[in-house]
Formats: sequence, structure tokens, C-alpha cells
Amino acid sequence: MSLADMPAQPNLVTSEGGLYAARVLKASKRVLATADAAKLDIPYGSDYWQKIDIFLPEAGTAAARPLPIFAFAHGGSWIGGYKEWMAFMAPAICALPAIFVSVSYRLAPDHKFPEPLTDCADALALIHKLAPDLGGDPTRIFVGGHSAGGHLMVLLSLHPQLLEERGLDERSIRRCIIQSAPFDIRDDPDEQTAITRIQETLLRNPSDAAAASPLAYDLRNAPPFSIFVGEHDFPRILRGSARMRVALQKAGIPTHYVEQKGQDHFETNSRCTEPDSAWLDHVSKMICSY
Repeated sequence: MSLADMPAQPNLVTSEGGLYAARVLKASKRVLATADAAKLDIPYGSDYWQKIDIFLPEAGTAAARPLPIFAFAHGGSWIGGYKEWMAFMAPAICALPAIFVSVSYRLAPDHKFPEPLTDCADALALIHKLAPDLGGDPTRIFVGGHSAGGHLMVLLSLHPQLLEERGLDERSIRRCIIQSAPFDIRDDPDEQTAITRIQETLLRNPSDAAAASPLAYDLRNAPPFSIFVGEHDFPRILRGSARMRVALQKAGIPTHYVEQKGQDHFETNSRCTEPDSAWLDHVSKMICSY
């Protein structure tokens, strides 16, 4: 889409979210202005929001074999966000080298769960199909996301049938690398106001909460996970992430967990490509080790 006429969206839930959006969009505009090798607005469905942006390493980048692919979904409380927000991440990922894909999906409340999840599955199917023509390796696909987008990519990682229905192997996802994602949206008396808001926004019925909560799943067949949170993240995110770490480890799933000092819920994303970023260092090691 043109950055000059991005469709209006509702305000994010917190004022800090609005500041974050402005910050990452400013950084992403600089990238998009010079992203000559990018393939933008590639549709995977008929809806306006069903698109991906693909960022490739610079021409001439040496690669001994087809490149790994990192597909990433933006946050925005399931009601907002643009794939364009994530363009700022592309230079650092492409430099590994790897292919970076920013995924857009339909938003609540107009599109309730599981529609945003099936969108991510459809996007991944297209990425897998396009991989050889892009110089990518369809057997080395990594997924990730921030906040609500992370939640959707976690669910996708736990739904092998969604992959199989689209002709992908259930092991198509090599690793799920998440920033500040919610892992449980079931009723919680300690956070019920926030939980009720999420359920009313995202779900058709509160009874769908378990299906939309990764912590309610059998995790024994999950791919390896990397979970990043901020020291000053939302308490609900910190508690849920710690519980997910324990649940994954009990299920025997390789799990990497980092609480990043000094960072809040939004900085886990906006600062993720800084030169001293623990997240970027980890992504580099994980993606390049396969």
C-alpha cells in the first residue's frame, strides 16, 4: 500500500502503543524508500489486508545455499497494525543473510478468530510456494511476531493441520520466535477486565477462549520456541510467558527464554534490531544454524 494513504484504524489500546506505532513507522519509511529489491503487497487472498511484503538481501549477497526465511506478523491488539510497520526489521534480517517477510492479516472485530489465524496459514503457504523463485529454502522457514501477531504465529505453530490442509508438512515451521505475546486469553480473575476486552474483540463467543490460548494446547509436537519479553512488559504478558516456558520445557520442547532488561512491551519490537540486541543475536544464531 502507499504510505501516504494507509487506511485509518482505531486507536491502539494504550497511548504508549500509539507512540510505538509512530516510532516504527518512521523507521520503516526510511527502509521502504530505498528497498529496491523488495516485493511489496503480494496477495495471498482477496481481502485488502491479505498481503505480504517480501524483503530480499542485496543483489550479489553471497549464499552457499538457498536462504532461510523469517515470516513475521505485526502487533496491534488484533484490531490494528500494518505490515509496513515491520519494514524496519528487514535490513538486519536480510544481512544475515535471510529473506524477511512481513505478514498482514484481517483484523478484529470485523474478522473474529480464527480468521486472522487462517490468514497467517494462507500467508505461510504462499511463502512456501514462492520460496524457490526467491532464492529461499522452503524447508527453513521460521515464524515470529510481536504481541497480537506473535500470538497468531504461536497458534499457527501449534496447528499442524492448518499446514497440512495447505499442502505443507507439519514440520514446515523450524522455530517460532516471539516478542511479548499473550499465551492465554481464558478467564483470569486477576486480569478479567483486560481478558474480557480481548475476548469481546477477538472471539465470536467466550467459549472459543481455549482454542485461542496456546497454554490450553498439548505442546508435545510444537516446534522449538524462543520467547522474548521486556523487564517492564505488561504483567499479564510476563506471567503468561513464564508459564509457557515451563509448559514447553515440560513437554520436551527446546525453549529459549529472555527477559530483556529495561525494555517494555513495545521496545521488545522497536529495539530488536539495535546492534547490541540479544534478540537479533539469537535470531542470527538460530536461523544460520539450520
